[in-house]
Amino acid sequence: MTVPWLTRVRLAAGDLRAQPWRSVIAVLVLTPLAASWFILAVVARSLADLGTVGEARNLVVTEPDVFDLANVHLDGDDLATAAAAAGDDAESVTPLVLRLVEMDERVLQLRAAATGDWAPIYDLTLLDGTVPDGARDEMAITSAVQVATGWQVGDRQQVFGTDFTITAVLRGSGSKVASLWLPLDRAERLFDRPGEFQFAVVRVRADADGDAVRARLRDAFPGRIVLDESAIQAEAARGVRSLGDIAMAFTAVGVLGLAVGAANATALTLAERRRSVGLLRAMGFDAATVRGLLAARAVLTSLVAVLLGLAAATWFVQVRPTFVLRTYTVSLRLEPWVVLAGVALAVLGAWAGAIVAARRAVQATPATLVVT
Repeated sequence: MTVPWLTRVRLAAGDLRAQPWRSVIAVLVLTPLAASWFILAVVARSLADLGTVGEARNLVVTEPDVFDLANVHLDGDDLATAAAAAGDDAESVTPLVLRLVEMDERVLQLRAAATGDWAPIYDLTLLDGTVPDGARDEMAITSAVQVATGWQVGDRQQVFGTDFTITAVLRGSGSKVASLWLPLDRAERLFDRPGEFQFAVVRVRADADGDAVRARLRDAFPGRIVLDESAIQAEAARGVRSLGDIAMAFTAVGVLGLAVGAANATALTLAERRRSVGLLRAMGFDAATVRGLLAARAVLTSLVAVLLGLAAATWFVQVRPTFVLRTYTVSLRLEPWVVLAGVALAVLGAWAGAIVAARRAVQATPATLVVT
């Protein structure tokens, strides 16, 4: 006897309602798997979208001892040498102050440059507030710092013994995504070292040969190091994006886990209720129909677990919409196609797992199933 699919679903739902606690336990076992699938899929998608960030065409000159920035001392003569070496291939040659500061048990970067260079050279965008005034005790923070610390415009924070008022929130990229920013003249007064900085930043013209400029800078600074900032950031971005591939691999494991969980639940049902299956066969239900009933039961269980897992993942994304990974701010988005893919894969996995688990059991004769 064959039974329409809608009838199979009604029978399966009735069977689940007949044993509510067993059904609840099965759903609770599968829900964490479903929630982890959605979260990992969202993370993988967000990391895959992480582009090559950083300041294109920026070459930086500094001392080899970059691990102790307080020992790096460049001055106006170094700027002049860099400008002469770069020649007309440089749009600008500017200083950058960089120090590390520990605040709220976090080590943050303190950067300082002329405020006019923030947007064109360092790719900083003003999101909130006003640019700090170099004549006052004011500073800006990036949005990643705001997310990590909870600081807001108007708050005061102590930096190297001086209380600074936060006047702006910036969006940064690359290695500058999580930094405190000061006007250059304010940083010189803060450290009482006028005209001293840690990096000379050479902005190469778009139509210039960056490799040739870098070679000339290396010849001009034999005792210094010359770095291609855009290449460093591109390599770092590739490394971070590779974590998305790992997360995607775990999403595949999550789908497999749902299928295995559905198969185990079906196998447990068959082991405990062989006589019920035998009675169905004795009443005229063929093997394909019984497998369909068991598959519908598994699909309903997994579907409820997936919906609960989706609710948990949605809550997680709302509570933690962004996180900082290395020097990158990753934004989490639960896109519609991720939801549809998760539901479809979960249903398909549950159906396949139940069919595999039920195949051997329903092949036995009704008499064998009833007796055992």
